[in-house]
Amino acid sequence: MSKKIYKKLERKPSHAGRILKSGFIDEYNLRIETVAGLLGITRVHLSRIINGHSPVTSDIAIRLEMITETPASQWLTLQAKYDAYILEQGKDFQKYKEVIGKWIAGSLNMVPKERRNDEKTRQLVEEAAGLAKQLG
Repeated sequence: MSKKIYKKLERKPSHAGRILKSGFIDEYNLRIETVAGLLGITRVHLSRIINGHSPVTSDIAIRLEMITETPASQWLTLQAKYDAYILEQGKDFQKYKEVIGKWIAGSLNMVPKERRNDEKTRQLVEEAAGLAKQLG
């Protein structure tokens, strides 16, 4: 009898701005202008964060920690998970992942001197470096 392997489908993480909106602004029935003022940013900037068009940066996360009593690290973790998920969905990332997989499978088991002199390994590294630059 063969054992079935189920891969858990990962759902898209919520943007930190969406959590801010639903868990703080809506929860306390606050106006966006009020929260923007408390954060020292414009209403437009806060709106962009809430709608997922701008990230929660470290300086915003520290300010959010002060007004929400939620650690800045938690805001940054939410944002990082969202950003990583979005990046991983791109075609360039999938190609990069494939090249890295080939490099791991074919090059890591070589001794360092062989690896440095192996033409296929050098080509994979060049290809991966080019794709990494495209990813930003």
